This record gives sequence, structure tokens and C-alpha cells, in this order.
Amino acid sequence: MKISIITPVYNREDCISRCIESVAIQAEGVEHWIVNDGSTDATLSIVRQFADKYPHIHLLTYECNAGVGAARNAAIQKCTGDYILFVDSDDYLAENAIAFIRTTIKESPSYLHYLFATNGRMPFYETYHLLEQKQTVLTYFNWLRGKVGGDFVHVMNRGMLQKFPFNEELRIYEETNFLKLYRYSKEQLFTNQIIVYTELNRQDSVSLQYRLNNSRAIRLEYIALQNIIYDFYDDYVAAGALAQIHERIRKYRFLAIAVNDYRDDELIPKNQLLQVFRILKLGYLMRMFIIIHSHIKYMFKK
Repeated sequence: MKISIITPVYNREDCISRCIESVAIQAEGVEHWIVNDGSTDATLSIVRQFADKYPHIHLLTYECNAGVGAARNAAIQKCTGDYILFVDSDDYLAENAIAFIRTTIKESPSYLHYLFATNGRMPFYETYHLLEQKQTVLTYFNWLRGKVGGDFVHVMNRGMLQKFPFNEELRIYEETNFLKLYRYSKEQLFTNQIIVYTELNRQDSVSLQYRLNNSRAIRLEYIALQNIIYDFYDDYVAAGALAQIHERIRKYRFLAIAVNDYRDDELIPKNQLLQVFRILKLGYLMRMFIIIHSHIKYMFKK
């Protein structure tokens, strides 16, 4: 069983070596695709040194930063493994992680999508009853109903993953893609075992980019929500997850005001309040409110 590991990297000269070395010590039957996403520091030089040393490492490079989605898509089309594992550049594999993945797949070979734990999310998993067990089968409807959520280590069948390329426009908003993968695979096997360690509290963490602290972030989340609502609305209804989809629609309406999008949209009610916002161009005030609220939430989290 061959496993392809994909690592996009942008300006991580301080930690990329740790990531690469954690793979190299367990690289039998593994290929490691590292995508330099327009780094401007010494990252590319470091990766090249490792690529010259280890034959399992393959390097792709972008001259300009294209985002995680584009980097992953490029490697997904090149890799040859039976399964694909994403390992971020500031993460590193646990000891014997590859052997554990192989054992899990061999013992339960009928799944297209396997989920494992990461150290930074262990307290979060405990808030979901389904994730308390050592191993459990998740369904597409579990995700829609909010019975499970959060970040996981994903190990996916290469053929399945190639059917659903990441949305490169949205860059970091991956939920639209993962919902498609959950729908296609129908069931996913979660094993509550840490196979990837994440460096916590990095100030350049990708997760911080989800903060709605600027106009561009607000617009991207608006587009992501729009995609989710229109692509998965019927599935939410079929799953009986009406509260979940209505909450997404509520947030979508606020973001529509913030980005001044008042086009003919069946999700946005034609009431007088929205007309006032449109005529007076008050989207700016909504944007400021969202940005200030995001900053306050971040400060309390710290």
C-alpha cells in the first residue's frame, strides 16, 4: 500500500525541516509531495536540499503564492499513492504514524475516507459524543446535523480525491470540498489516535486566516457560504438539519449586506430594511461591525 503525503508550504523556513524529517524516518512505501507556494524566505532552498538527499521527496513550486487549495490540487494530480494524507508544513508525523495508518486500512479496507486525531483538537473531540470512542463510523448526515465537526487528519482514496479538486478561489475555505467528499464516500472511519502533531498558537497559522478581520476575508466567507447553501440545501433538508441550514442562511444574509450584494437572490428577503441598507450603502457599517466583533472574539480567545 503506497501512501502519498502532500505538504503545501509558504514561508516556513523555521519548521519545514521538522515536517520533512518526521516523514523521512518512516518513508518506506511513501512519496512526499512538497509544494512551495511562492515562498520568499529560505523555504525553497531547504526543501531542495532534502529533495536532493531523499528520493521519496518530490518538489513542485509556484513563483507566486496561489493558496493551499491550488498547491494541493497540483500535487493530487501528480501523486501515485493508493491513499493521500495531508500534512501541513508546521505539522509533523507522530512516530509510527504511517504504520498505524496502514494497519487501520488493512483491518477496515472498505472505506474511501479515514479520519485520525491531531493533538491540538483532542479537547474539542471530547465535546462530540460520536468521537469519544476509540473508533467509530461517521456518516454524511452526521456532518450536516452537527453531530461531528472540527479538524482531523484526513487519509483519502486517491481516485475519490481526484474527482473533487479544491476550490482555488476560496483558498482556505475547505468545507465545501470536504462536504462533497463526505457525501461521495457516505461513511468515514474515525480512529481516535494522534498521528499528526500541530504546533499550537502559531501567529502565522492558517486557522487565523478564517478570522473576519478584513473586507477580503468577509467576501470569501460569503462566497463559501453561498456555495454550501446552494450545493447542499436539499441534503440538509433530507437529513432533518433545518436548524443548521437556517443558521447558515442567517449568517449569509448578514454577509450579503456587508459585501453590498443585493442581487436577485431567493435567500435574501425583499424587506424594507434591506432596501434602506441598499439605498444608503450601509454595507460599510456592517463590515466594520463584523471586523470589530472578530477582533474582540480573538482577544478573548487569547
